[in-house]
Amino acid sequence: MKTFKNIQKSTFNKFILLSIVLAGLSSIASANDTDFSKWKCKLCPDYSGWTGDVAFGLGFVSEDDLRFADFRGQDEQGLYLAIDGRAHYQDADGYYFNLNSHNLGLDSRQLEINGGHQGKYEYRFGWSEISKYRGYGSQTPFLGAGTDNLTLPTDWVPAVSTDQMTQLGGLLLNTSLKTHRKILDAGVTWKFAQNWEYRFDYQKQKKNGTRPFAAGLFFNNASQFPVPVDFTTDQIDMVLSWLGKRSQVRIGLIGSWFDNANNSVTWQNPFTSGANTQTLRAALEPDNKYYQLSVSGAFALSPKVKLSGSASIGEMSQDDQFIPYSINPLFSDAQLPRTSLDAQVDTSTFNLSGKLSARLNRKLTFTARVKFDERDNKTPVDLYTPVTTDLVPSAGRLNRPYSYDKEKYSADLRFRAHRVVKLSTGVKFENLDRTLQAVEESEETTLWGEIKLNPNAQVQGRIKFEDSKRDISDYLQPDDGGSVDHPLLRKFNQADRDRERLQVEINIYPIEALGINLSFFHARDDYEESQIGLQKSDEESYTIDLSYAVGTKINLYAFLTEDDIDAELVNATGVNAIPWNAITKDSITTAGLGLSTNLNKKVSLGLDFVSSNSKGDISVQTDQNEAPFSPLRTNLKNARIHFDYQVNDHWGYKLYTEYEKYYSKDWAIDGVGVDGIGSVLTLGTQSPNYSAWIFRLQANYRF
Repeated sequence: MKTFKNIQKSTFNKFILLSIVLAGLSSIASANDTDFSKWKCKLCPDYSGWTGDVAFGLGFVSEDDLRFADFRGQDEQGLYLAIDGRAHYQDADGYYFNLNSHNLGLDSRQLEINGGHQGKYEYRFGWSEISKYRGYGSQTPFLGAGTDNLTLPTDWVPAVSTDQMTQLGGLLLNTSLKTHRKILDAGVTWKFAQNWEYRFDYQKQKKNGTRPFAAGLFFNNASQFPVPVDFTTDQIDMVLSWLGKRSQVRIGLIGSWFDNANNSVTWQNPFTSGANTQTLRAALEPDNKYYQLSVSGAFALSPKVKLSGSASIGEMSQDDQFIPYSINPLFSDAQLPRTSLDAQVDTSTFNLSGKLSARLNRKLTFTARVKFDERDNKTPVDLYTPVTTDLVPSAGRLNRPYSYDKEKYSADLRFRAHRVVKLSTGVKFENLDRTLQAVEESEETTLWGEIKLNPNAQVQGRIKFEDSKRDISDYLQPDDGGSVDHPLLRKFNQADRDRERLQVEINIYPIEALGINLSFFHARDDYEESQIGLQKSDEESYTIDLSYAVGTKINLYAFLTEDDIDAELVNATGVNAIPWNAITKDSITTAGLGLSTNLNKKVSLGLDFVSSNSKGDISVQTDQNEAPFSPLRTNLKNARIHFDYQVNDHWGYKLYTEYEKYYSKDWAIDGVGVDGIGSVLTLGTQSPNYSAWIFRLQANYRF
């Protein structure tokens, strides 16, 4: 392998030689008026001009299930336009243009354009749309879905519980909880000097639709209903960079502005209530903005020693005006301590020596890293006396604008012990200081080691083991007037923890055409110091991945993955209550196989099949000896076939078929319905179950 210095020397020599040749050719041309056309390579392919293809036709979807349409954008049964295309242009002067489009006839579509002059400038443009669906089978009696004011039909009869709402069944409306995101991207890159480059990117996102929301009266009743989603996010990203022979510097600026067109939602109470609680209100996501300035760089001190680092400072702010504590007229005189939160969070990340890499000798390499991450929350602290669910005034509590300082240090050694054996080891330290949290200080130390074996070209292996231990300071809950946790409770992210991780990978190539990949992962977390809270968790994963080439035209693949995630926790309803135990067991099995082939220059075929099954068991053990919950289940099967045929140099056709079957079961929502809980009027969401087909036939024109 060439060293950095040798590469420099080689590049410099080639540059000098090229300059001399060009200078010589220039002088000859000037003296003899040479016709350069005779120097043109006659055997080289001509890549200049336009190339591309356009695929157009019709597609058909057999079902209108929302789960199937998620991210596909095909939420209506029937025909749709199937339009895709790409175009490319370049010439001998370095000008180029690229266009790629996908699914232009669907609600989830994509268009990307870029072009420019190689080595001088580039412009970019993009447009994409993404549809997301939630709440399968959702129904609601509320009118005005998609607005910030929901009302009930004029003939609605309130009741003290859902089973007494006599008008409910006849007034339910199907409600599609759907969001549609539109993303505009635009940017330009300008190389205005030999070593300087400026890049500017702008993105605008619009997200519209509805999502589920729940609120209501304390100890009385609550409602689920659709609330409006009308979000706008603008973001700019500017970068100025300089690239030298041994160093590089990058200065960046990011700005982001989020706007929610609705600051609150108001709804009519469907339950029997007093005159002051017939209409309720809740706040929605507030507007906010964020700025960040960053500087990064890298420098080669020598061919064997390299140093890189970065630093950034940022500020997040949110100053939307508060809505009143309650819409209930009884609390109209409740005074807020301020008109807005006036939130400000300063963030900074310093990689002061970032990464230091040194090649100590031919076999040994040393790397060290340092990172400081600071979050300084400057939001003012005030005493708030909210009215809980518009009925119960609280005694008052202080807000918690918590901050933290995080330090990370790591060092590792990589040693080539033999031509077939590589050894690596390292240590990591992470220190975290928090404010206004139950744990102020935590320290975590991780030791790891890795062995890579490559005895021959047919076998490769890797084994990596990690052992880490996190120690925390005294666990003390902040006294801010809020609810108090069980004194023995330890939150899993702020608790003493012992962690072990093991990774094993083996790649085998018994013959040139066959590849076998075997991998195993195991992780175990123990929280032995936590008397109440998460006790331990185990995660294991097994994977076998096969690939086989039949001649030069057919490629086959198959894989199987098994994931198991188990956890145990202890909890108690009160200080003097008898603790209860819970055990969760999740298993996921995923398998797939397929083939791709180019039968000849005109015909290509692809087949893919994937099956994924999951099961989740939750067992709660108390002194009442309850039966475990019914298992959570999902079962997905997906098969795809695509067939392409090229009739001549310009025309061809594409056939695509996809079948998907999905089954799921969730005891928490299945069969409950909108009135299954007497004190809660729900959306009646059910687990999705469907089977659906997609057919697509397109004519394809190449140019």
